[in-house]
Amino acid sequence: MSLKTDYFDGASGFNQQMSDVFDQGEAFVTTNLSALTAELQTNAAKGLQAFKVSIQTTFEPQNLRLKGYHLKTYLAGIQSGLAAEEIYPHECILALNTEDTMETKIDFQFNL
Repeated sequence: MSLKTDYFDGASGFNQQMSDVFDQGEAFVTTNLSALTAELQTNAAKGLQAFKVSIQTTFEPQNLRLKGYHLKTYLAGIQSGLAAEEIYPHECILALNTEDTMETKIDFQFNL
């Protein structure tokens, strides 16, 4: 084993950590499915096609705020979770919302 292998592989290696972060992103969609559904239905009833939904995330906000691979991987997991619900990247752009210093949110910018 090399130092580089130590960094990437194993239970605490980069690859496994990012896999876990991706899974947490997918789970974020599942956990917030009813909130997303309610927002989509509310905006559909108003006849809006472009709107933003913000949902607080409690998953490692300090790491997400660094805006590195952790955030990119988490958002990829969320995008995967949305795709499972037939919402695709051209229909929803994701962004980290750190306007509040106490809460970390994910913004879903829908354009359906």
